[in-house]
Amino acid sequence: MSAPVEGLARIVGAAHVATDDAALRIGGADVFWWRHAVAPLAVVRPGTTAEAAAVLALLAAAGVPAVPRGAGLSYSGGVVPDRPAVVVDTARLRSIEIHAEDLFATVGAGCSWDALADALRPHGLRAALAGPISGSVSTIGGAASQALPGSMDGIIGLTVVLADGTVAVTGSGAMPGRSRFARAAGPDLTGLFLGDCGAFGIKTEVVLRLQPARPVAFASFTLGGGPATAAAMVALQRAGFPGRAFAMDQARADSAGKLDVAEALRTAASVAQAAGSIGQAISGLAGLARARSDLGAAAWSLHLTAEGVSDAAAAEAIALARRVLRPDAAEIPPAVPQALHARPFSIRGLVGPEGERWVPVHGVLPLSSAVACVRALDSALAERADAFAAAGIRVNWIMSAAGPQVTIEPMFYWPDTLDPLHLSVLSDRNRDRFGGRPRNDAARPAVEEARAALARIFAGHGAVHAQLGRFYEAPPAVLLARVKAALDPRGGMNPGVLGLG
Repeated sequence: MSAPVEGLARIVGAAHVATDDAALRIGGADVFWWRHAVAPLAVVRPGTTAEAAAVLALLAAAGVPAVPRGAGLSYSGGVVPDRPAVVVDTARLRSIEIHAEDLFATVGAGCSWDALADALRPHGLRAALAGPISGSVSTIGGAASQALPGSMDGIIGLTVVLADGTVAVTGSGAMPGRSRFARAAGPDLTGLFLGDCGAFGIKTEVVLRLQPARPVAFASFTLGGGPATAAAMVALQRAGFPGRAFAMDQARADSAGKLDVAEALRTAASVAQAAGSIGQAISGLAGLARARSDLGAAAWSLHLTAEGVSDAAAAEAIALARRVLRPDAAEIPPAVPQALHARPFSIRGLVGPEGERWVPVHGVLPLSSAVACVRALDSALAERADAFAAAGIRVNWIMSAAGPQVTIEPMFYWPDTLDPLHLSVLSDRNRDRFGGRPRNDAARPAVEEARAALARIFAGHGAVHAQLGRFYEAPPAVLLARVKAALDPRGGMNPGVLGLG
């Protein structure tokens, strides 16, 4: 099988069709490594929905599968071809249309979360859906395809190109002459395409609900261990805490604290800018220093951000959290949530503080099973502690909640060679620091086995997952396969993802 390169070049321009080894190595990869990986035939980058439709029509006629791709910063194999295919990269689809009066924005699938936040800031608005921390690079279309833990309700419409090149519009904008302000105008077809890992089509536009930037309040606490932290997050959700909770273990806090001076200055300056006071830059640095000291002495820490229609409402949400958490948690200065709020997006965490490879495994748990799941995961990792130490593997944990579920995410770090994808998104300084390291053949199978074992533990405690890809268990095929057959009867859209042929 070969890619119809000349035909693709006529559609998008020769400059936007890549077949060189460097482009294929990046375009066919995510941050993990995969035994199923097959190098793509080509990487094509359409610049409009019309170009994407023509590309898919051409590939369908040629019998060549298509694999949609955003930034590729996932870790479940969903954008990694398992057979010869053309990767359709959405990087050029970066348009932003802000409808401030109706509180929605229509953005290109290749737009980053950071770029959207910058565009919304002068309007005093933000996306109702919080993007991932990798949002300085990761794309809005990628999040729509992979799904984010929690709710995807902030997406109210899509433009999707189906396998044969048909363009489908969902939400109220599908109705003739209607604005795209509402998610449903009849059956909620938007939801059909969310979290599909590109199995049903390629998203070219995403319509996002907007909301005013609101007053915020912060608090941080230390706790005695993972189960206690999970229990605290469960208690907050059951009490109706109207905010976001983020927790990390001591090892994660140590890693996060290993910022170079320039990074620390940027973070402190961002906190100061968010507060509207240049004079707070110094106190921001002092707060970070105090936070490092407090976090270094705690097994786990819990960080809260609450929004409200007024300063008093945000403060009352934090007061509720204090009532729920006392006396089991000790309060510390909230430098961490302040910094995360001021600078929500970064790519630095894609590798460890010394350039180690990184890969997580996660589960979204019902409140009733979160604590037991943490205990089971902890036990499984303890059994592997000696083998991990021998291979240079360390484990950090994070947890989060922004609704009636808890996301638990153990993360593996180990010294190893970085792939071209990692190097392509790192700064010049870190590319020079971390490039060219030797491959760690002892760590890779150990991490691979541990991820699979932890995924089984998550399943045993009733977890669901975002970015199912080719790693996590997909829903039963009885309905999924029928939808796939209706939208893609030839099986040309990202074949193999979600367990679909």
